[in-house]
Amino acid sequence: MSDQRLWARHFLDEWLARSGDPRMPYWLRVTALAYGSHANNGHARFKRGEIALVLGGVDEHGRVRPHANVGREIDRAVEYGWLELGSYWGCLIVPAHSVRKGEMFAKPAPCPLAEKHKRERANSSVSERLRVVSSTSGERFAHERAHSVSGSERAGLSSDLSPTRQPEAS
Repeated sequence: MSDQRLWARHFLDEWLARSGDPRMPYWLRVTALAYGSHANNGHARFKRGEIALVLGGVDEHGRVRPHANVGREIDRAVEYGWLELGSYWGCLIVPAHSVRKGEMFAKPAPCPLAEKHKRERANSSVSERLRVVSSTSGERFAHERAHSVSGSERAGLSSDLSPTRQPEAS
């Protein structure tokens, strides 16, 4: 048996589709969004409110209702080991020891938000990293005001978020 680790590829669009599956727990949907969106450096960047829209739903009047506890779900994914410490609504970080994108031995470009991640890690103790996740009132926002959700650094997510592929209209 070799000392080398076995590896496999995953397709980003499949992970993106799973992030929109309402049958999955929210923390796993956040993880799927990160795994389906990350760059070669393992970081998936988002604008304020984008993750809340992916996790949200549509009410009985047809209005989109963003998920109000994104921070809690990200913390839970970190606690369970699916995302790295330093992940937050603006940048989700996939575990570098288990997920890789791009050329196998190429050095990935640093995240432009690296200093913020470094501060997040430096300001947390081991007990804070292992704490039980709970909701905070500060992470909630009015449903009709889902912050700035227009624009993105990548193609729109909505077409990839259906749990089942929809046939393209002719």
